[in-house]
Amino acid sequence: MKPNAHQLAMRDPALAALMGVGALGADFGGDFTDELAGDDYGAEFGDEHGAEFGATPLALAKRPPSSQELVRMWQSMQAREAARNRQVAKLDPNRGSGLKVERYILSLSQVLVIGVAAAVNMQSTPDCTFRPQRMSIIVPTPQFVILNVIRMANVEVIIGAGVVDAFQFNANGVGQAMDLPTLTPANRATIAGNYTGFAGGFPGAFAYTLTASFIGPSALAGGAAI
Repeated sequence: MKPNAHQLAMRDPALAALMGVGALGADFGGDFTDELAGDDYGAEFGDEHGAEFGATPLALAKRPPSSQELVRMWQSMQAREAARNRQVAKLDPNRGSGLKVERYILSLSQVLVIGVAAAVNMQSTPDCTFRPQRMSIIVPTPQFVILNVIRMANVEVIIGAGVVDAFQFNANGVGQAMDLPTLTPANRATIAGNYTGFAGGFPGAFAYTLTASFIGPSALAGGAAI
């Protein structure tokens, strides 16, 4: 007499359980069928997304999400990604860009002796590609320093025959926005003129450090060349 399924299963219970023979009450495939029935799949899908578009985990386990629910889920994902990108931009504003640009300052300086008229001639070169957009010159009063040269590389910024009072560019001044020629490490910024000898409230013979500063977008060191 040929053995039946039960008898064959009894010969090797371990193999029968592995193969899912129901005669021994084996539950092989139970995990997978439970997932298909919605136990694991429904819980996972509902926990993460169900609360976002108002569906309960049980409801989502029984049906696929509607087009409206998918749209709301996509919108929620986009909102989270946009919020994350705003935070990342605070630390790495150049992320994803081949050209790394920051905002730096280039400063020129010269020591003057209060009360002693002298020529002013300040020069400097940037360490990276730099486009000045604001210039400030620290002087205490009008008629302290008079400028006749503001030059970026080979371009003269003062385009008329007159001179410029440096007080126009004092740190508290308004309307100082400029659009000056781009400098590279091979170019020089030059400011020249005269210190009038006016004390400006400082004691005689005081060593006064005259500074002129340019602020603007700059290529980050190590970034791609322009």
